[in-house]
Amino acid sequence: MSMTEDTKTPLDFANRYSAEAMKALGECQGKYAAFISKRLSEDFAIPQRLTDCKTPMEVMDVWSDFYSTALSHYMDHARCMTEAGTEAVEDMVREVETEAEEIAEATGKMLKSVKSNGDGSSAKAA
Repeated sequence: MSMTEDTKTPLDFANRYSAEAMKALGECQGKYAAFISKRLSEDFAIPQRLTDCKTPMEVMDVWSDFYSTALSHYMDHARCMTEAGTEAVEDMVREVETEAEEIAEATGKMLKSVKSNGDGSSAKAA
């Protein structure tokens, strides 16, 4: 392989990480849609549950259960989204670090090649 085949431009990296970011965002949107669907079904069930109540105590129990469940769902969803976001960022950072090391290594090899192929004037001038 020649040097030009190995060389990656900043646009190559931007395209790759943009695609990965869009994939992660799509996964988060799917999880959010599932969460909203679940919550809406619970929200739409509350009027019937309240209609079935016979005493004020039953009404309080229904509302208490509703808000307790809703709070639990929102907390679980927030935790899930935080974990997914953290994982996506950590994966991206690991990949960027690896690629930065590869670029540094390739650049070092290229500089050594240039110095060894030249007349040595660049090494003497430094």
